[in-house]
Amino acid sequence: MKAVFKDIKELEQRAIDLGLDEILLMENAGYELARIIEKKIKKRKKARILFLLGGGNNAADALVAARHLKQKYFKNINLFCVNEGFKKSSLFLKQAEILKKLDFKFLFKEPNFKEFDCIVDAIFGSGFNKKLDQKTSAIIQKANLSKAFKISCDIPSALGQKLCFKADLTLCMGALKELLLEDFAKEFVGEIKLAHLGLTHKKFAPHSKAFLLEKKDLKMIERRIDSHKGSCGHIYIVASASAGTLAGLGALNFGGGLVSLLNDKSFSPLLMLKNEIHTEADAIALGMGLENLELLKDKRLLKIPLVLDANCFSSKEILRHLKRKDVVLTPHPKEFSRLLTLCFDEEISVNEIQKNRFFYAKKFAKAFQCVLLLKGANPIVIQDEEIFVVNCGNQALAKGGSGDVLSGMIAALLGAGFKALDAAKNATLAHALVAKKYKFNKNSFDALKLIKGLKCL
Repeated sequence: MKAVFKDIKELEQRAIDLGLDEILLMENAGYELARIIEKKIKKRKKARILFLLGGGNNAADALVAARHLKQKYFKNINLFCVNEGFKKSSLFLKQAEILKKLDFKFLFKEPNFKEFDCIVDAIFGSGFNKKLDQKTSAIIQKANLSKAFKISCDIPSALGQKLCFKADLTLCMGALKELLLEDFAKEFVGEIKLAHLGLTHKKFAPHSKAFLLEKKDLKMIERRIDSHKGSCGHIYIVASASAGTLAGLGALNFGGGLVSLLNDKSFSPLLMLKNEIHTEADAIALGMGLENLELLKDKRLLKIPLVLDANCFSSKEILRHLKRKDVVLTPHPKEFSRLLTLCFDEEISVNEIQKNRFFYAKKFAKAFQCVLLLKGANPIVIQDEEIFVVNCGNQALAKGGSGDVLSGMIAALLGAGFKALDAAKNATLAHALVAKKYKFNKNSFDALKLIKGLKCL
């Protein structure tokens, strides 16, 4: 896991208090940037590198990187200030003066972007919130059209605006920024790498309550050698026949011992059919394709861990389950919009949610004790103040049925004794990893391939 922060200014100040002053932090940042550039450029010493510079500390990091690359015998390094009108920080001026003494030349004319193998974006940092001027917009547009490998220093310039730099890789300095993990950022940040600034990640960012999950964090059901079907959990699925079958197969293939579908038919002989809830249920997934939601009133549900999905978010009966720590909600943004209306009597559009996913997830978690899994390109799992994000999934999951399978997977973990938060975060991570491993045309992926892919984890 890697710690995630909304703002790392306090972390940087802590590092300074430990003796790593701004110059040393910048030197470490620039060195890490140079190292990742060197690693990513296949042509090595003959590569043509262009640094796009603003005038802040973000650009100063890039100047340090240019110096280190020159020391490694990269000869074709080009420095271009995109707008001489930008205010220059004292650290930028200091680094620029060092480079001038070392015979570095700054370009005065706008470069031909087609000539470069690598373009490094160091125009703006995370604090930029103004509208792009016309000149800078034109330069970013031209850079985005280039076939060069594109690297952003800390954060793609103007991320969150209609036009921003589109990176193949973003090197995040010190700790991961929450902004990089918003859904709208996924298209522009590319691969995210973390640069250490002279301290290990744990020492630089020791007190986070938000984390990015990685493959190594995945924990699944461990079956004892003497296990039997009853010892791995009996999962009930309350859903339509088609969605319920997908959820049920998801639960079975993720480790559930027994799965019963509350319906008069299923599309798999592996699922048992039931006509009512029994106390033998270890977990229940409810709502997928379900029209009649009267069961949400059933008092038997109050003693059984739940996964609530899909149509549940249209029923006010869901409110009785929101203060339970053993309940997982799995809305996509449109369903979350409905849920927020039920909970806070506010009309919040899907567009507004997608611009501020972390904000609204935190708002919900502050008011209720259940686990929220806000689905999307980068799913957010939150309970109280603990937040986990998954960014390794991809567009292959954008198919009907994917969410049904996920609900079944979460229920399987609940039925095996996982706490609700652990069940949600591990199922979400596994769900994304299956899509990531799929090597074929992303359009050909579907819920059945997702279920089959669980065997490869």
